[in-house]
Amino acid sequence: MNPFSEELRKAREARQLTLADIAQQTRIHIKYLQAIEQGTFDVLPQTYVRAFIKAYAETVGLNAADALRRYDIHSTPEHRKETAVTMDEAKLSLKPEVADRELQQEKRIRIITFSVLAVAALLALGMYLLNYFDTVLPSQTVKETAFTEVVKEQEAMLPPTTESDSSTGAAMTKSAEQQPDSLVLRIVATDSVWITIMRDSMAPRAGYMLRGRYRTYVAKKGFSISLSDGGAVRLLLNGKEIPPVGERGKRVRNAKITAEQLVTP
Repeated sequence: MNPFSEELRKAREARQLTLADIAQQTRIHIKYLQAIEQGTFDVLPQTYVRAFIKAYAETVGLNAADALRRYDIHSTPEHRKETAVTMDEAKLSLKPEVADRELQQEKRIRIITFSVLAVAALLALGMYLLNYFDTVLPSQTVKETAFTEVVKEQEAMLPPTTESDSSTGAAMTKSAEQQPDSLVLRIVATDSVWITIMRDSMAPRAGYMLRGRYRTYVAKKGFSISLSDGGAVRLLLNGKEIPPVGERGKRVRNAKITAEQLVTP
């Protein structure tokens, strides 16, 4: 028995308390109280060992902070080589059925921990693959496309016209810029961010964007956007950068983006 555990035992006896009394007051199993008094701290659940010592010290009238400080000194590797009983030796002193039960519990904890880590890894892999196939590669440089170029791309997909008059062509360009499907929103990620966007009344789309990637969306009336970080993206509407919809580090929910934001104040 080490001096620290001996002091705890003497303090309990001075108050004429039994281990059963302390177990009733603290709800700590009596076998763990015995381990504290014997100095076999390795037998205790390591997650709760400091809480057990604190509760024991308070119950027998000792200063809890001082008791924990003395325990920390006792638990240093140099000190344990001299006074502590190893975990294997302590377990040999337990009844076979108790030792077997504790081993089974440790095995279940390891299985649960492994399962949680495996699920987390699969989720992370799924998010990465989803983002990889839905955005440009990280090595690609983000390139902003002017709205006039987008209009030209759309005109190239239309059936050819017999009119070649330059004034007619200018009118067609003007008409394309004024058509209902004229809102082109480009979202550029300046940091990794989760995005949910809804175009007009269409079903929302969600995805994770890594830093340096972008996505482009087209709508008639406007967009509704939610972000995990309001300051992690740049927004370009019809080629014009618009103010952020939120602050850095704060979530954004259902922010509206419409043609009104193209009007210069």
